[in-house]
Amino acid sequence: MSVSIMLRIEKFRRLRKDEYGSLPVILAIALVPLAGLVGGVADFGRAISERTRLNSALDAAVIVAAKAAQDADTANKSSADVKSLAEKAGTDYFNSVQNLPAGTVPTVTVTVANRTVSVTGNYTAAVSTTLLGVLGIKSFSLTGNAASELSLSPMVDIYLLIDVSGSMAIGATTADIKKLQDKFGCAFACHDGASFSEGTGWRKTTYSDSFDWAQKNGVNLRINEINVGITAFVTWLKSQSSANRRLRIAVYSFSNGIAPIVKLTETLDSAANNLPSAPSASNTTEGGTHFSDIMPTFASIVGTSGDGTTTAKKLVIIATDGVQDPNRLWSLSGYEWMRPQVRPFDPADCRKVDRSVSVGVLYAPYINLSPDWGYLATLGMPSQIGNKGTRFDDIVPQLKQCATSAGLFVDASTSASVGDAFKNIFSSFTTVRLSR
Repeated sequence: MSVSIMLRIEKFRRLRKDEYGSLPVILAIALVPLAGLVGGVADFGRAISERTRLNSALDAAVIVAAKAAQDADTANKSSADVKSLAEKAGTDYFNSVQNLPAGTVPTVTVTVANRTVSVTGNYTAAVSTTLLGVLGIKSFSLTGNAASELSLSPMVDIYLLIDVSGSMAIGATTADIKKLQDKFGCAFACHDGASFSEGTGWRKTTYSDSFDWAQKNGVNLRINEINVGITAFVTWLKSQSSANRRLRIAVYSFSNGIAPIVKLTETLDSAANNLPSAPSASNTTEGGTHFSDIMPTFASIVGTSGDGTTTAKKLVIIATDGVQDPNRLWSLSGYEWMRPQVRPFDPADCRKVDRSVSVGVLYAPYINLSPDWGYLATLGMPSQIGNKGTRFDDIVPQLKQCATSAGLFVDASTSASVGDAFKNIFSSFTTVRLSR
């Protein structure tokens, strides 16, 4: 064997035995997946956060598109315009979100069929990685979807149930109540049917009762505010151009019994031109508020609600001060046993309307009439349902339970006007909600 070959064999043997420097090489190799693992946790967390943000933006974009479709329909746009305007509104909203990942693509699709708008939205996006790139994972792919549905100017039957009991002749404000008290010594249901005259000779004026006097002397009563509100509400409904063709309205009043003022009609002006003329006279047998007694009859009149496309959805709006009252016999000696019957409405009476029907409540605030003796003997007495305070304090909680949902209860004193209170209930009824 030659010397050169022997030297090569010896070098090879030394190389096999030399382990110096191998540990750094092993560590270097091990750090690659370790770095990827640590970086993966950070990258994955960032992707989850970004997906949550994009999903929220898509949910909002779908609702914006649905609302835009509703607005376009109200403006009497064609179905094609409704579709294009809604899709643009939803897409523009999503794209307006700040710091979208590069290459994010949203798609908002609107279909209009049988006066029902269906909105679907989805997006694709990619979030770049940092340390995961060491392992060859350059980005995370993200997707999301959402949907919403609503009826465009659906068929809606609105039933107004107006309280015309004696207490609706109470002054609308404390100033109005004081005028009645100064004149008649009465603030609680002064509409008594007793005629009287003022002045002499050609200046003599005869009034049918205190209600007539109030109407002719600038005293604003609760029933006046309700009537003004109905007129304003109908005027607003008529301004909803395309919706106006799919609305019907009915007006019923109740006191001791229930009476139709306007039966269900497509002619909205009928409701504005035929208003409750006066509350029931307040005497020993009339002027009560027999809410629990009239509701079964009213429920049968309203019937069941439809889908808004082939049959009408139904909305009941009860305008009331929310107090049940048998009659005025409780004010007489020997009839004290009737005083506990002067109480807030029982929510169970509202449930006598079919559950498919939405119930709204417009609360005409009952005014604390203390120290009126009749008030103290009835609503001023302790709660009958275990609440702290008096029966007066039970009125609002009971009426809130009467409404189908929180948005369908409106305290008229918190609205700019009674007309706005009616409008707010109707608008809440037609609110767009995310379907899934």
